[in-house]
Amino acid sequence: MSDTPENETQTINRIAWRILPLATLCYLGAYIDRQNIGFAKLQMAADLHISETIFASGASLFFIGYMIFEVPSNMLLHKFGASRWIARIGLSWGIITILMALIKAF
Repeated sequence: MSDTPENETQTINRIAWRILPLATLCYLGAYIDRQNIGFAKLQMAADLHISETIFASGASLFFIGYMIFEVPSNMLLHKFGASRWIARIGLSWGIITILMALIKAF
């Protein structure tokens, strides 16, 4: 095969149609996950009687955790491969969600 612009364009289009749906779903999941903390504040602040400062400190710790674990996560992604790593993330997320359903109110 020759490396003509038509072959290159066709290859890029094929790759894009395979990767973009998964990338879009992952981005949507991450966006929803980040927005949940804002929605939780509406009810949680009143129920727990916490101030804006305390809530902001807790939210900051949440995002600091993202920053701390991002580099090791990307290193492990490189080691295990994208398909295994995304499956591991989805499985972990599902397990945590199920465990959160078992939490009882006090």
